[in-house]
Order: sequence, then C-alpha cells, then structure tokens
Amino acid sequence: MQHVLLTLTVALSSTSALAQHVENATDAVSLAESPLRFDFHGGAWLVRAKGTGSNGGGELEIGDTGSTMGLGNLEALFRGELTISKDVWGVRVMGTHGSWSGDAQVDAATTWGGVPLVPGTTYDSSLDMSWLAFEGHWDAITLKGDGKRHTNDPIDLVFGPHIGVAWLDLDHSLAGVRNGGNWWSLYGGCELSMVVDLKPFTDLLHSLTVDVGGSIGGTVANGGMFWKVGGGLGLNFTPNVGLNVGYRIMEYKGLTDNTWDLSPSFPGLFVGLNVSF
Repeated sequence: MQHVLLTLTVALSSTSALAQHVENATDAVSLAESPLRFDFHGGAWLVRAKGTGSNGGGELEIGDTGSTMGLGNLEALFRGELTISKDVWGVRVMGTHGSWSGDAQVDAATTWGGVPLVPGTTYDSSLDMSWLAFEGHWDAITLKGDGKRHTNDPIDLVFGPHIGVAWLDLDHSLAGVRNGGNWWSLYGGCELSMVVDLKPFTDLLHSLTVDVGGSIGGTVANGGMFWKVGGGLGLNFTPNVGLNVGYRIMEYKGLTDNTWDLSPSFPGLFVGLNVSF
C-alpha cells in the first residue's frame, strides 16, 4: 500500500511539474513569436513658451503681455520619439531642442539679477532649452483585441502604466544676466492606445491609431513638480508608414539657480511622420 501511495504521489508530482513546464514553455513561445518592434515618431513641435520667472525682483511672464520676458514667439522645434517594444514591454526615448528670443519689458520698475528694469525700455532676452527623457512601459490591460501590433484585429485597445526619468537643460539671458542649469526629474503615469483596422473600409489607408497619456512627478533637486500630457491621431498608409497629428505639453515648477526662479511651460501642436519596423 505504501508503494502504491508513493507511486501515486510521484505521478501527481510529475504531472504537476509537466503542466507547469508546458505553461512556461507556452508563455516563452508566445513571447518569442512577438517580434521586436521599433516605432519612431519625428516631426515639428510648434511651441510658444509660457510660464513665469523672477530673479530677485518682481515676477515676469515668460511670453504673455504685460511685464514679460518677450519669449512668447512661436517656434518649430524638432521632436523625436522612439519606442522599442516586445510583447507587453517597451522602452521609449524622447528628445527635443529649441530657442526663443525677444525683447523684455516691464509695466513697473523692478530688478532682474541686480539690474534695474524700468518701463518704456526694452531688454534683450533669450531662452535655450534641451530635453531628453527615457521611459519604461507595460501594456498591462488589453481592453479589446489581442493587444499585439503585429497582428490584425478590428480594434486593439490597451492600457498600461509607465515610469520615466527626464533631463532638462536651460540657458536663459535677460538684460545681460545669464542663468540656467540642468535638472533631473522622476515621474510615473499611464497611457491608453488604440489601433483600428481600416482595410475593410478603404484601400487608401491601413490603420488608424489613437494615443493619449500623462505623467506626473518632480525634479530631484532645485525644483518642484513636473508633469506632461500628450496625445495624437495617426493615419497609417502602410503597416510601416503614417502621418501623426497631436499635442504635447510639459511643465516645470520652481526651477532655481540662486535667486533665479523659473516655472516654464512648453505647449504645442505636434505634426510628423511615424515609421515602424
């Protein structure tokens, strides 16, 4: 009897181990069948800088009317976004660079970095900005379809979180006073993505993509809150090439360099091409 019980125990253990092995093998095959995918979005980000700042005196608007730094001119910045993904996991790299210049003016007498600013006089002003971010993405929830970009479903709808780190470099000059620096920020957020198969409806387009997401966090040192929001609509002419139109905004609070304190916002329309392979 003991031998029978021992034999049954060994058999059940072997069956359980085999089932677990088959399940793990199935998951591994599924992951192996999902190809490594590269998605690149590149184009013009049309940004009009906004926000406020001060440097030992009164607060000035970055680009609006009144007491202003005169940096509200619309500039076309190149922005690139590369996402590398496999199955439900992905990493994204984003970057941009831009410059604004203009004439600062004030409604009431104040100072900027020890330099007097008086009404009726204009002062040379400029701002250079470079930004780079790295994110890790997880498509945690498939709401419709199989959630895989390399397969054809009428609709794929996925939702998931992401975490990221961003680097910002600013060089600001006003009335001959130069300030700036660079800041690291940590953040987290989520994203909703949808792909609609258009082939049953037209021979001119392959698919429609809709993406919307947001992030919130803060700077590691010498700064406050950081947040960004983005979304877009993509029309793909082939499985690999399409046109994307969307909106991007990112905002920092309380970036400091001694008495210099800047809270910039960079909102704008994004128009570009997306290439996938």
